[in-house]
Amino acid sequence: MEGDGVRMREPRRRSDGSRLLLVGGFVFSILLPAGGAAASLPKREGIVLYRKKCGGCHRPYAPSELRAEEWAKVLPEMEVRAKLTPDEAETIRRYLEPDLAPSHAAKPASP
Repeated sequence: MEGDGVRMREPRRRSDGSRLLLVGGFVFSILLPAGGAAASLPKREGIVLYRKKCGGCHRPYAPSELRAEEWAKVLPEMEVRAKLTPDEAETIRRYLEPDLAPSHAAKPASP
């Protein structure tokens, strides 16, 4: 109804600065793993290849971030996706093995 003296307010627009801050915070929260900062990668033979081949599509996970059985499932698929040669796959496997998170499977009792 025109002329009744009631005016609708226009919605507030965010400034470019607050919009950038909001989007930046959202992106940061997605990239930050749920448990906090990612575990650091062990510095030893194979790290350069691991970062190059595995970090090309996603962040390179520290060996201790996954259990041994999870790595056993993931590695064969990633070998194909990353187009690893057999030597590269073995180098990466040797890089990961020393720090694999222990399996939660029950261990047999010692006699």
